Amino acid sequence: MSTLRPADGLAARDLDRHLINRAGVLVDAAALAQLPATRLSGADPFLLATGAPVSAAVPAPLLRLLMRAGSMAVPCALVTEQLGRHVTAMLAAQRIPNVWSASVSAAEYREQGTNPYRAAARALRLPVGSCLIIATDLWLREARASRARRVLISSSGSLSVASKTTDGLSPREHDVALQLALGHTYEGVAGQLGCSASAAANLMSRVMRRRGLADRTRTIADLIMSELLDTAELRAALPDRLPELAQRDQEVLTLLATHEVRTVARMTGINQDTIGGVITRATTAIGARTRTHAVVMVLLLGKPGPVAASGGAPCS
Repeated sequence: MSTLRPADGLAARDLDRHLINRAGVLVDAAALAQLPATRLSGADPFLLATGAPVSAAVPAPLLRLLMRAGSMAVPCALVTEQLGRHVTAMLAAQRIPNVWSASVSAAEYREQGTNPYRAAARALRLPVGSCLIIATDLWLREARASRARRVLISSSGSLSVASKTTDGLSPREHDVALQLALGHTYEGVAGQLGCSASAAANLMSRVMRRRGLADRTRTIADLIMSELLDTAELRAALPDRLPELAQRDQEVLTLLATHEVRTVARMTGINQDTIGGVITRATTAIGARTRTHAVVMVLLLGKPGPVAASGGAPCS
């Protein structure tokens, strides 16, 4: 294996700092594909990452970190757009145990509404919060949305720490939002998560303020459309298709995803005094538990329409 020396401002101790207290590493395969050949002395980046002997004295920081992970027995999962023959061959040719312990297809999990990095963590049988993610700029949003506590950005093998963002959700915020999307009231959320209803409500209020929205229905819809809420569990709990619904009723539920009730009334020409009854009727017609649940069902099962976009304490 290549001797590790300081390069690009990242010494071995810096790599250890990123790996310490991390149970696994989730790597965007595009980060390896970006590595310039001149940095590898002609070595295949996949084989170099798995510890094959090469002549390069100082590999890129990304590869040095992966080799450090191997020496520390920290398992790594590869997140690639499609699982192809080159990935299968790379996994079969690995030289160091526990470097590539799993690989997942991002495209496959996106179709299921699952964040690919969360899927990779599950493939390692680890919570995503205990993993280090190495992502490219293209996948940075998904990396942040996974709710991992530490994300590094790889650019041609050089690593930098991703800046903090307030757009994501904490694990507890995600759990509360998911239960609300499944149609539970705050009391129901409390029963599911083992916390008080007021704690769940306060936590959701914090998310609403951060998203700049005034009601939980629009907030949940916003989280789904922003791909911050893992929808795999939601889809598993929904029927295969949306039950029969009058066109006007479906229009109302669709508009509620991005507009206040009074705005929906004005846009559809329904009297503001009766719009509540229309929403209740439509919610009942599709078997939804709550208004929020009904809007989620239409978002995930209904045919998308030209809807205009709006502006827009721990539970333990």
